[in-house]
Amino acid sequence: MEDEEWQKQYHHNRVASPHSALAMLKEVYLTISPSAERIYVATRIHGFVTRRGDSYTHQTSENSKNPYEKLEWLILKSMDLDDKGEQEKTLATIKLAQVTAATLNDPDLDALLLLKQCKTNLALGNYFISEFYCQSSIKQLEKTSSHYIDIKWAYRLLALSYQGSSNLEAALTANEKALSFSKPYDINDTSYSNIATLLLNMGHLSRAEEYGKKALDIRIKRNIPQKIAQSKILLAKINLTLAKYDKAESLVRSALEGLQESTHTYSTSLAYYTLGSILHKKELSDEAIEFLLLALKAQERKSNATLTINIHQSLSQIYLEYQNPNKALEFIEIAIEKSKTAQNQIELANSYLFQSKIQELTQDYKDALEAQKKYRETLDLIYAKNTRKAYEALEFRNSVIKTEGALIETLQKQTNQQLNFNQNKYLFVLILIIIAMVFLAITLRSSHWLKNKSTAVKPLTDNSNHSR
Repeated sequence: MEDEEWQKQYHHNRVASPHSALAMLKEVYLTISPSAERIYVATRIHGFVTRRGDSYTHQTSENSKNPYEKLEWLILKSMDLDDKGEQEKTLATIKLAQVTAATLNDPDLDALLLLKQCKTNLALGNYFISEFYCQSSIKQLEKTSSHYIDIKWAYRLLALSYQGSSNLEAALTANEKALSFSKPYDINDTSYSNIATLLLNMGHLSRAEEYGKKALDIRIKRNIPQKIAQSKILLAKINLTLAKYDKAESLVRSALEGLQESTHTYSTSLAYYTLGSILHKKELSDEAIEFLLLALKAQERKSNATLTINIHQSLSQIYLEYQNPNKALEFIEIAIEKSKTAQNQIELANSYLFQSKIQELTQDYKDALEAQKKYRETLDLIYAKNTRKAYEALEFRNSVIKTEGALIETLQKQTNQQLNFNQNKYLFVLILIIIAMVFLAITLRSSHWLKNKSTAVKPLTDNSNHSR
């Protein structure tokens, strides 16, 4: 897989012939014995298959006696759980895999599991922890210039971790770092899309649109309808922020056309929500409500908490502008309850703030003050929670460093002991050799002396015999 020609052909086939690209991955998988590399190839096959709506068939068993085969099953099982949105179970499965991997002392395997930890903690909102795991994996991968695990993946996840903790400049730097590792044949639509989203959040709209268009162009060539639709929705949001409402509406309606056959309900719901937001800005309130309700209906099958809350908040805002405060209050109260259920403190704070605005307009000042108080309390909780998470991540980082330090110290002691043992052993052998050489020298010298003595005595004996 590290072969340059293979990579070029594979990336070409990802666009031109996805079936051929998948066949290439499967062929590589079959040629590798159970190892960290085969596990990595299996994860790529899993992602390739499931992103296109199919199910992955496991090639190994959890009961396998080979540790690498068992680990392959565990890691791919964690990916199955991740696809179902069961992140807590995903994390538990990865931790179980790490217990098995600890006995193998395989740096490549450790790097892969660190990336899995990063991705899952990211999905759980543990941004500081995911940042640490990504950095640890990158540190491991940067030890070699040529590696089958794609380091771009690690930097993309690191960027998302920074973005989650609102460190947007660091996120942009990490995304740019990911792009710096690109080869001419790489498909960078995901990187471009991530950068566009980040720049949108930072308010750099012209650059956001530039990167969004780059991502869309690549995805049109790849001909993956879901990805094309996602890029069009992102560009629609950028144009909505730029107040280019007609262009934004055209983009999102085109995205909805591409999603007609899609089972990806989140993308469909997001498209309806974006279209509703655009129509609201165009002061077409009836149509806006219609599409926001369609967005809610699409979410009934598979709920995404934050999007559902945002839809209720938008409906509340439109009904308040419609001079229907009771309906507005009804929707914002649903948003508050859903925020509590999802433990989404940011959206809960936003909902309390809007609730106080509605109550103030209806001259319900007592409840408005209570909502304002809850809003401030929620902000305090967010600050305290972020501080606690940052502290916990720092403590965790320190504990890992201490553990690694203790391990290095132990290994150093063992090395020194082995070195001392070897030195003593060599000294002992050297002494034996010297003794042997001295003994050999004495033996040879004695032999030589006896020989000379024997030679000296022999003539005397001969003369004696002759006289007789």
